[in-house]
Amino acid sequence: MGGMGTGVAIVGAYVLAGELALADGDFRTAFAEYETRIRDFAKGCQKISGNAGPFFAPATERRIRSRDRMYRILASRPLARFFKRLTEKAATDIKLREYPF
Repeated sequence: MGGMGTGVAIVGAYVLAGELALADGDFRTAFAEYETRIRDFAKGCQKISGNAGPFFAPATERRIRSRDRMYRILASRPLARFFKRLTEKAATDIKLREYPF
Protein backbone atom coordinates (compact mmCIF):
# COMPACT_ATOMS: atom_id res chain seq x y z
CA MET A 1 0.00 0.00 0.00
CA GLY A 2 1.08 3.54 -0.48
CA GLY A 3 3.29 5.07 -3.07
CA MET A 4 0.48 5.65 -5.56
CA GLY A 5 1.12 9.37 -6.02
CA THR A 6 3.37 8.99 -9.05
CA GLY A 7 0.83 6.83 -10.84
CA VAL A 8 -1.97 9.29 -10.09
CA ALA A 9 0.23 12.15 -11.35
CA ILE A 10 0.97 10.36 -14.63
CA VAL A 11 -2.68 9.46 -15.21
CA GLY A 12 -3.71 12.99 -14.23
CA ALA A 13 -1.22 14.54 -16.65
CA TYR A 14 -2.48 12.33 -19.48
CA VAL A 15 -6.13 13.19 -18.77
CA LEU A 16 -5.44 16.92 -18.39
CA ALA A 17 -3.41 17.06 -21.62
CA GLY A 18 -6.14 15.16 -23.43
CA GLU A 19 -8.93 17.35 -22.12
CA LEU A 20 -6.98 20.48 -23.05
CA ALA A 21 -6.56 19.07 -26.57
CA LEU A 22 -10.28 18.30 -26.86
CA ALA A 23 -11.34 21.69 -25.49
CA ASP A 24 -9.60 23.51 -28.34
CA GLY A 25 -8.19 26.26 -26.13
CA ASP A 26 -11.11 26.55 -23.70
CA PHE A 27 -9.18 25.81 -20.51
CA ARG A 28 -12.23 26.28 -18.27
CA THR A 29 -14.04 23.46 -20.06
CA ALA A 30 -10.88 21.32 -20.01
CA PHE A 31 -10.30 21.85 -16.28
CA ALA A 32 -13.93 21.05 -15.45
CA GLU A 33 -13.85 17.85 -17.52
CA TYR A 34 -10.50 16.88 -16.03
CA GLU A 35 -11.91 17.33 -12.51
CA THR A 36 -14.93 15.17 -13.36
CA ARG A 37 -12.84 12.40 -14.90
CA ILE A 38 -10.02 12.26 -12.33
CA ARG A 39 -11.79 12.95 -9.01
CA ASP A 40 -13.03 9.45 -8.10
CA PHE A 41 -9.82 7.79 -9.32
CA ALA A 42 -7.62 10.11 -7.24
CA LYS A 43 -9.82 9.73 -4.16
CA GLY A 44 -9.71 5.94 -4.47
CA CYS A 45 -5.93 5.94 -4.70
CA GLN A 46 -5.66 8.31 -1.73
CA LYS A 47 -7.94 6.08 0.29
CA ILE A 48 -5.83 3.00 -0.43
CA SER A 49 -2.51 4.70 0.29
CA GLY A 50 -3.83 6.35 3.43
CA ASN A 51 -1.13 7.88 5.54
CA ALA A 52 1.72 5.78 4.14
CA GLY A 53 4.50 8.36 4.58
CA PRO A 54 5.04 7.83 8.32
CA PHE A 55 4.96 4.06 7.78
CA PHE A 56 7.54 4.07 4.97
CA ALA A 57 9.79 6.68 6.60
CA PRO A 58 9.40 6.38 10.37
CA ALA A 59 10.93 9.06 12.58
CA THR A 60 12.44 6.86 15.29
CA GLU A 61 14.60 3.76 15.44
CA ARG A 62 11.86 1.94 17.36
CA ARG A 63 9.35 2.68 14.61
CA ILE A 64 11.85 1.57 11.95
CA ARG A 65 12.13 -1.82 13.69
CA SER A 66 8.34 -1.99 13.93
CA ARG A 67 8.00 -1.16 10.23
CA ASP A 68 10.51 -3.87 9.32
CA ARG A 69 8.55 -6.44 11.35
CA MET A 70 5.37 -5.38 9.54
CA TYR A 71 7.11 -5.84 6.17
CA ARG A 72 7.95 -9.41 7.09
CA ILE A 73 4.34 -10.08 8.14
CA LEU A 74 2.87 -8.38 5.08
CA ALA A 75 5.18 -10.33 2.80
CA SER A 76 3.42 -13.58 3.70
CA ARG A 77 1.76 -14.97 0.60
CA PRO A 78 -1.93 -14.58 1.54
CA LEU A 79 -1.49 -11.00 2.76
CA ALA A 80 0.76 -10.04 -0.15
CA ARG A 81 -1.86 -11.27 -2.64
CA PHE A 82 -4.60 -9.39 -0.80
CA PHE A 83 -2.70 -6.08 -0.82
CA LYS A 84 -1.67 -6.58 -4.45
CA ARG A 85 -5.32 -7.00 -5.48
CA LEU A 86 -6.34 -4.02 -3.36
CA THR A 87 -3.77 -1.65 -4.87
CA GLU A 88 -4.24 -2.94 -8.42
CA LYS A 89 -7.98 -2.31 -8.18
CA ALA A 90 -7.42 1.30 -7.14
CA ALA A 91 -4.65 1.85 -9.68
CA THR A 92 -6.78 0.62 -12.59
CA ASP A 93 -10.13 2.06 -11.52
CA ILE A 94 -10.35 4.60 -14.33
CA LYS A 95 -11.41 4.30 -17.95
CA LEU A 96 -8.98 6.36 -19.99
CA ARG A 97 -10.12 7.99 -23.19
CA GLU A 98 -8.04 8.04 -26.31
CA TYR A 99 -7.15 11.64 -27.01
CA PRO A 100 -6.20 13.29 -30.32
CA PHE A 101 -2.50 13.93 -29.68
